[in-house]
Amino acid sequence: AIPTLSAYGQTYLDFCKNDKENTYLLKLRMVTTLTRHLGEYPLDKISPFIIEKYRIDRKEKDKVKDSSINIDVSILSHIYSVAIKAGIVDKNPCKDVKRLKVTQTKDRVLSQSEISLLLDKLHGKDRLMVLVGLFTGLRLGGVLGLFWYDIDFTRKIVSYSHKTGKLVSIPLSDYLSKELLKWKESNSGDRVFETREITNTVVSEYSDHFSNLFKSLGIQDFTFHNLRHTFASLLQGELNIGAVVVQGMTGHSSLSMLQKYTHTGLDNKKQA
Repeated sequence: AIPTLSAYGQTYLDFCKNDKENTYLLKLRMVTTLTRHLGEYPLDKISPFIIEKYRIDRKEKDKVKDSSINIDVSILSHIYSVAIKAGIVDKNPCKDVKRLKVTQTKDRVLSQSEISLLLDKLHGKDRLMVLVGLFTGLRLGGVLGLFWYDIDFTRKIVSYSHKTGKLVSIPLSDYLSKELLKWKESNSGDRVFETREITNTVVSEYSDHFSNLFKSLGIQDFTFHNLRHTFASLLQGELNIGAVVVQGMTGHSSLSMLQKYTHTGLDNKKQA
């Protein structure tokens, strides 16, 4: 029997479990959304017409943007690609659905007033995790996975092994260093924030928590990952730090060769 989208969705997520953290979380959210609308349909019964109806429902009922709907259909198309390779179905209905036209926009970043609001309203673990994300550019999984031995308080450097395997060294500001030391006084276990194994499920749990937290403070359409965008934006836009130095601090793979010589750029990073 051909499985329903709901049944095959979990198989698809298992297939994607080794994806990068943010890619997996995106797929998890999209599969959950697709299942809510189309989960009862067997894979061979979803037609371009049904997909078009889904897009209308998403726009009118869920009030989402065209760019988000395009991502939905893109994930659905990938689900079909995986299913076709597995011999479950023989065609992809998404191939006959044209992408919605969207105007390209900049990544969502915090304004100065929103940063002030967060620092004023947040407390304890939530506040410090936001500070680490904002002042280091680490992804949520990276923040959760920090061990105390990753932080050299003498040299004021965080060294983090990126998922690609390369080591990223990020200087700590005096302010963040003091905040972390205060936190360590009452949280001296191995890990800085989370004692559980850092799985995609744990990261997703925290991601939802922070998205809801930001929304409760009136900061709309903002996720923990956007702190990384804000970090890069502040360095380049506000402080005029060169892109090469910024990408060296964020660990983007496009500068993987440069990362072999991170010590040569450490002075520039400290200045940043």
